[in-house]
Amino acid sequence: MKKFPRQYQYPLMISMVLPSMLFGMPAIMAYRHLPEGMSFFDAWMGMLGQVLPAAAMLLAIVAPIVRLFVTQVLLQPAANATNS
Repeated sequence: MKKFPRQYQYPLMISMVLPSMLFGMPAIMAYRHLPEGMSFFDAWMGMLGQVLPAAAMLLAIVAPIVRLFVTQVLLQPAANATNS
């Protein structure tokens, strides 16, 4: 598997965590609790305010796991600074 250079570590992590957190959780909640006759977008916007506390807690759990995955699987190993 071709790995990305280490300089892309943080953009890779952000690109995985933010979309799932900011759009996924409220969209799921809005879809599950969609009132009859209400548009999905309006329900989704209403859920954003309800989901923010849970999203912050989820971020504290998901971000370290994604960082571990990115650093161990997707990125090339860091070059040693010292030569023995």
